[in-house]
Amino acid sequence: MYCITRYTLTATLLCALSNLSIAQGLGTPVALSANSGGTQSPLDRWGRPSPDSRAWSDPALNHNKMLIGEGKYLLIGPYKVKGSPYLLGQQHSGDIFSAAEKAWNISLSYNTHNQEVEFFSTSNPGQPLVKEPGTLDSFILHANPAAGIAGPLKFIYGSILGTDDKAYFLEIFTGKRYSVYKKYRSELGYDTDNYGQSELRIFELQYDYFYKDNETKGIKKLKKNSVQVIKEFSSIKDLSVILTPEGFTAYPDEALRKAFEYLNN
Repeated sequence: MYCITRYTLTATLLCALSNLSIAQGLGTPVALSANSGGTQSPLDRWGRPSPDSRAWSDPALNHNKMLIGEGKYLLIGPYKVKGSPYLLGQQHSGDIFSAAEKAWNISLSYNTHNQEVEFFSTSNPGQPLVKEPGTLDSFILHANPAAGIAGPLKFIYGSILGTDDKAYFLEIFTGKRYSVYKKYRSELGYDTDNYGQSELRIFELQYDYFYKDNETKGIKKLKKNSVQVIKEFSSIKDLSVILTPEGFTAYPDEALRKAFEYLNN
């Protein structure tokens, strides 16, 4: 009941904001292709990024902050942790894939703290089964705008991409040579609003970008800075014609998708 109430409220607020944007002549964020789990910049009536596009922040981080503010706890070892480790909430429709099994249209929850994937199916409707890191090659969360998932999110396990990092990576764009990914992780941070309780913590959701070059092994971390991304690929192509500091700051997922699309052409 708690989840249904929260998402219903979220959907109502999004609807109200959408109506306000239309009245002002501004566009609203729309889903990208299946390669991306982000949102793209709202456009005005002339096709230009609207002024509020500079205020973008990751939807998953926003969701995490909202839950921290609600003051609910999870017990992890000796700690009472505010918020949630689950990416954009629990029980999203999705698919799982591994060498041993495949399943479609089941209820998934992705724990960004321990990198476990929980799921329900007809054979276990009352208790989730837990897939430890590495037991799945990949999984997909289906689009669910009411929950903040604008388009399908495909996650690939680190070993498939050639890294020893025991985590899942969100596919932003895959190209014939270069591909770009995003990794979410939740760490236990201190609650700055309450230093008096030593056992109190909060889930701090963070993310990083990585890219893969099919001509080399493994993946490499990208700095979250347009100048550094341009410098990284300066010997291949001049990305400054595509990637701008303003665009990267406004919508980094979409900016990187465009940059890597250009890089592969």
